[in-house]
Amino acid sequence: MEDVAREATNVSAKILASRTYQKALNAQEKSQSQSRSIRYRCENASKAKDLYRSATDIANSANITLKETIKNRRNALTVDGHTTYPKNWDKAERKFLNAIKAMENYDIKKAEELNREISSEFSEIELLVIKDIYLNEARLNIYSAQKEKADRFAPITLSQARDYLRKAESELEKSRYDNQSARDSAEKSIERSNHAIFLTKLIQSIDKDRFTIEQLIIQSEKNLEKIANSADIYPLMTNGYKALTDSLSLYIDTIRKDKIYLVQDQRDNLIQISDMEEEIRNLDKMLGGVSEERESLIQRIEAQARIKEQYERVEKIFLPEEARVLRENNNVILRLIGLTFESNESKIMTKNIPLLTKVEKAIDVYPKSEIIIEGHTDSQGDDQFNQNLSQERADSIKQYMINAMLIPNYRIIATGYGETRPIANNETALGRQKNRRIDVVISSIVE
Repeated sequence: MEDVAREATNVSAKILASRTYQKALNAQEKSQSQSRSIRYRCENASKAKDLYRSATDIANSANITLKETIKNRRNALTVDGHTTYPKNWDKAERKFLNAIKAMENYDIKKAEELNREISSEFSEIELLVIKDIYLNEARLNIYSAQKEKADRFAPITLSQARDYLRKAESELEKSRYDNQSARDSAEKSIERSNHAIFLTKLIQSIDKDRFTIEQLIIQSEKNLEKIANSADIYPLMTNGYKALTDSLSLYIDTIRKDKIYLVQDQRDNLIQISDMEEEIRNLDKMLGGVSEERESLIQRIEAQARIKEQYERVEKIFLPEEARVLRENNNVILRLIGLTFESNESKIMTKNIPLLTKVEKAIDVYPKSEIIIEGHTDSQGDDQFNQNLSQERADSIKQYMINAMLIPNYRIIATGYGETRPIANNETALGRQKNRRIDVVISSIVE
């Protein structure tokens, strides 16, 4: 009796065959009554054993027939749906108990009909809770903006906040577990509603007799002027802000590019100086063969100069939106930011062929090099799936190089790193976009 009772408990018969399980429990209690005869106790133990077996069979059948409902009910319980939405839960739970009764009455057809209905209700409860978790702050912000009269004073910005909230809700309805895009939309909604509150208060604070719209615009332009002055750019805004905005963007891009050059040059110089100092120390210790060693040193310096010249040639091949060309020790890295794939696909698209043609030109600059193709993904989704996808994409580029560029197989290595080597923050959409990439490493380029 105790063995079959444990088996019934293991298959959740207490829930999935509640009436039969309760009868078995009552018989078990009678079998343990010390005041009754051995025969009475044994008869009830036998009865309890049969009832537990029956409850186990019903529970096993329910686990199949009501599989979807059981799964969605468990998911709703996990997010505390029974306490967050008690009315919805009680309604679905009553139907769930009716489905259990139907199973115990061997009315499988009724149980199947109820399963489809209840499964949807438990799923909806879970979705409501998930929406609350990710969207409540955005909802409260919009409500606060409405109380501040943003509908009147900042309707466009508030409308944007509502649009982002609707987008977040839609994204959760499509994929409630892979929710990073919904989180991003909710954050944008919060930012827009906060800005609507700011604009509302600013507009309300204007005294039309003393502070005109022109004065308000001039005040906001001072921020642009301050930035322009820091960049040593004359803040010309005669015909609007486009010219100044373009100048500032170009200035920032130039600074970033110069910084990359400086860091690389500094690294190269330190390595070169260290090597030279070591060579000079060794030469000073030697009495013979000095001219031969100096000649070797000169050749190495020339090799470094040649590497720099080759790097500059490769850099000129690509437009800024196509690739970033980087140096790491003696390797050249082509970060192909312009190369994209369809979502969850590894097939090379026709639009990427011109960029891959430029990659071929870059590889031709280093005819004796080894080529390492690195596939990378962002952190969204399953780790193993990301690993496999990154490997498939790297393999796809490798196969293209073999077939279209006629590069020997032995020169190419394709490796997928999945999400393990991010170069940007995976918490933002822009960061994840940067992390989804193909890097082509041209290795062993010193001759």
